[in-house]
Amino acid sequence: MAGDTRYRVEDGVSCIDVALQNVEQIFDNRDPAPFRERDLDPDLADYLLDAGEDLFNEDKFRVVFWVATPCPPVEIEDAFRAHFDYTIERIRRVRKRRRRAGQVSLVIGVVLVVALLALGQFVGTSVGGTLGAGLKEGLTISCWVVLWRPIEILVYDWIPQRHERRVAEKMLAAPVDVRGAATADVRQPGTVAGRMSGARPRPT
Repeated sequence: MAGDTRYRVEDGVSCIDVALQNVEQIFDNRDPAPFRERDLDPDLADYLLDAGEDLFNEDKFRVVFWVATPCPPVEIEDAFRAHFDYTIERIRRVRKRRRRAGQVSLVIGVVLVVALLALGQFVGTSVGGTLGAGLKEGLTISCWVVLWRPIEILVYDWIPQRHERRVAEKMLAAPVDVRGAATADVRQPGTVAGRMSGARPRPT
């Protein structure tokens, strides 16, 4: 059931519309890789992920490329699939590296905590009065500070990364249509006849 009114609905399915003059517009012109291996235009890639986020809770949605200059549809669909395949793999690699960094940081943190606690005990017994108590308390607080970053990496950082991966996976699974020049309803200001310049879709 289509729920986000910022997107055109066709046969009960929300559509992410992208209007282009030619197929070259979907690619990043700074990328020297061969045609089908080039990255998508950064603005387009950001828009697609934002739209996937907007429609994430929908059962299904469709991506429709409206291209004024005729081109083989497979070229656009292949580039779209390749981009999100790479995005999913990149997210997995980043998560793997961060998890490894978190594990190393945790080991280092535990060693530092043991050292700080031992130092705190030494200071508490060798330095009397308020000063000794204050130093010991400061070293105890430092233990929590040392452990904060590895705990953040291992316990919390995976949550947004997992959601980003799921959005990319849903985009990868979405049907892709390539059609001729955009119709009047797709050309309204704010739909993706204009998104390549930064506009957001508006209700139709």
